Amino acid sequence: MKVAVAKQPARSITTRYTATILALCLIGMTVLAFMLLYKQMQQNAQYINKLGEMVVKQIAITVDDMIVDQRLPELEQLINDYAKDYNIKGIVILDKQQKIITRAGILPKNPIKVNTPVYEQDDFPWLPFTSQYIIHNHPVYQGNQRIGFVSVIFSYKVLSENFRHQLILMILITIALILTICLGAVHIARRLTTPIQELLEATQDIKEGKIDQIPERRNDEIGHLVNAINDMSQGLIRKTELESLLGKFLTKDVASKVLDQLDPVHMTGEYVEATVLFADIVGFTKISQNISPADVQELLNEYYGYFNACARYYFGIVDKYIGDCIMLVFGALKPDQKHAYHAVACAVLMQKLADRLNQRRKKQGLFSIELRIGINSGKMLAGLIGSVDRMEYTVVGDAVNLASRLCNEANGAQIIIEESLFESINPEHKLVVDNFKSIRIRGKSDTVSIYAVKDIEQTYQMSMDNLIDDILSRV
Repeated sequence: MKVAVAKQPARSITTRYTATILALCLIGMTVLAFMLLYKQMQQNAQYINKLGEMVVKQIAITVDDMIVDQRLPELEQLINDYAKDYNIKGIVILDKQQKIITRAGILPKNPIKVNTPVYEQDDFPWLPFTSQYIIHNHPVYQGNQRIGFVSVIFSYKVLSENFRHQLILMILITIALILTICLGAVHIARRLTTPIQELLEATQDIKEGKIDQIPERRNDEIGHLVNAINDMSQGLIRKTELESLLGKFLTKDVASKVLDQLDPVHMTGEYVEATVLFADIVGFTKISQNISPADVQELLNEYYGYFNACARYYFGIVDKYIGDCIMLVFGALKPDQKHAYHAVACAVLMQKLADRLNQRRKKQGLFSIELRIGINSGKMLAGLIGSVDRMEYTVVGDAVNLASRLCNEANGAQIIIEESLFESINPEHKLVVDNFKSIRIRGKSDTVSIYAVKDIEQTYQMSMDNLIDDILSRV
């Protein structure tokens, strides 16, 4: 049973895999980079604070006696020596009233507040949580008495030099890792999808008949899939061979229909509105008595070939050959709104073709061949008919039986149709008919009104002559 699958726009698996891997890796790298950066910033801030506290405390312990004894030259010399340190930008010594005793280096723009560190905005905003100066204050004690204050101005830029170098190095490493991950993601995606793409191309080659098996052998999931496809391809090859074999005995459409109905769900067949045409050779028994069996076979094969070609022109199929009789069906396999007209037109073409053949046979000194044809339309059952061991695709029903009876009622070179069939065709396609009469048909309690079709509408006659020329040139 065939299942319709909605087609979707083709998207590259490689692209999707690459994008997914990249997205996951980039998210992970970004989170990791921010966590490392935050941790590094915390450690850097702790280092700077501890360094400042240690230096300002050391100066406060050293200058207490100098402040008490008013030894300003020594005090100035001391803070000048400290101010030469590249980390320190300035030092201020204050008395207990917070008045400047001495100073060295630079002072911040804002007044110094000795009770808390002062942070000023940095000129480098791209460094988060930094300032241009950091001021650490510490009281100076003489015993238990506070005698002054020490303020040391540190350069944050200098103290954070190592941190900036580490930050730049981290950014460069992160960029390098991201580029490496991108290349790796593309490589991994290709490694994953290349076998799938090759498998897709191989299945397309199988579909087009270029190969019958995929030669690649693997021991992974792709390998199991290859083996499964190879097994299925063998089934497809067998089906193709079976269709080709059936095509020698059945028309292509009938062969396909038979294969479709091998599903048990479809074994019961289906009711269709269709038209059946029976045609046989008048006096065939007498003819076969006067010629050899080989000539009988050659004659039948020749005329069956002509009749098969006529059926194809009007969308009909050969249902079966019954001795010298041929059964054609129109509208059963494929929907055909004009199956009744096509059957009548096909019958007219067959009679005209027989006339042309008789002209040729007469010139060759051979006997003439006359056809009698019966046509009928109606509801009939189409499907596989027969036993479990042997079945055939055909149509059955009362409408089919009546077509066979009408064929038996026809004379040589006659086409007999039932009245309702004529009325269904005639409004749209004019038929040339005569000999309207009612007859009794075996198996029917009521009489059946029939017409003998002589020809179809004039406009189609020229094209029919061209069809005959084409059939005679091909068959």
